[in-house]
Amino acid sequence: MADVLPESIMFDVLSRLPFKTVIYCKRVCKKWRDLVSDPYFVHLHHSRSSQCLLIHHNTVLKWVDIKHEVDHQRLTLNPVKRIMINFCTGTLGYPTIEVGSVNGLICVCHPYYPPYIFNPVVEEYMFIPEPRSNLVSLSYGFGISTAGEYKVIRICRSTIFIEIEVYTLGTWQWRHLGQAPYNLGPLQHGLFLNGHVYWIYEGQIYDFDLNTEMFELFPSPPGDNEESKQMLGVLNGSLGRFSWSSLGFTVWVMKECWCKAIAMIQEKINPYLRSQEWRPLCLIDDGLKGVGILIIRMDVTTEVVAYCLNTNMILHRYSSCSLRKIMPYRPSFLKLRNVGSELVHSFRPPSFAYK
Repeated sequence: MADVLPESIMFDVLSRLPFKTVIYCKRVCKKWRDLVSDPYFVHLHHSRSSQCLLIHHNTVLKWVDIKHEVDHQRLTLNPVKRIMINFCTGTLGYPTIEVGSVNGLICVCHPYYPPYIFNPVVEEYMFIPEPRSNLVSLSYGFGISTAGEYKVIRICRSTIFIEIEVYTLGTWQWRHLGQAPYNLGPLQHGLFLNGHVYWIYEGQIYDFDLNTEMFELFPSPPGDNEESKQMLGVLNGSLGRFSWSSLGFTVWVMKECWCKAIAMIQEKINPYLRSQEWRPLCLIDDGLKGVGILIIRMDVTTEVVAYCLNTNMILHRYSSCSLRKIMPYRPSFLKLRNVGSELVHSFRPPSFAYK
């Protein structure tokens, strides 16, 4: 079939298959292996891949498929892969922190080792140089500019000033961009969207433009409650901000301006979730009808809940003592040698296992 069908049809057919099936297809013949490695196929398959979740439990990263069964009001999690997150350092006692995912690549930081980028689909990773040790890291970000440059951003503090550093993959050096005139504390790691990385701190949104490398204030939605729990997410391809206080919750989406997408007063929220002990972990959409899904955790009981913001229904519930972080992920066959000149390594077994 590979010799009969035009490449365009082969690209179209293979790009619609789940990544595990594509891996099996690579082993059929050299022609198919080359097709799967083609940059056009890599981009096409990634654009058609369904959204997954990465769930970080201590030193283990669990990759799961998600399926929102709208008719049954439930969210099904199907395990795909289980990865020892410290696979490239060989240390199990120190926590790592996933910074973010871009085009299937995951950026990970470690307190005592250099940051690294890895792709669990092609089973490759590469270290990047350690940043300066005389600065206190407040947060990292990971993204790609419109010119195709992958960059790691570091927000750090030296004495009383906030400073910004950037590492562009393939350059082998961190660049110091100068001081930022903002009073920031420890931040959640940045959210990448359309050439920008966003952070939120005490109700204020900050924006790093990956093209101009400017770090600036970004307009926040009106009516912020300083006591509310806030987080950023991507909804329908746009920047979204979730805010939850004792008065209820709101979801704003940035179009040409901020638009209030969802609002619910506290008395209308599902009774099981009205406690202010819940902590938001991840804000995503289901990729089908633009339904917003919030994943929250109660640290006291270790319970984790997936909650549909549109229908006010609990979609999934489980308990986990070791949960550290959840973030959206979309798999890709992108090879690390195509994004930088750093030395590329393969995973060392038994660091990963298919489920």
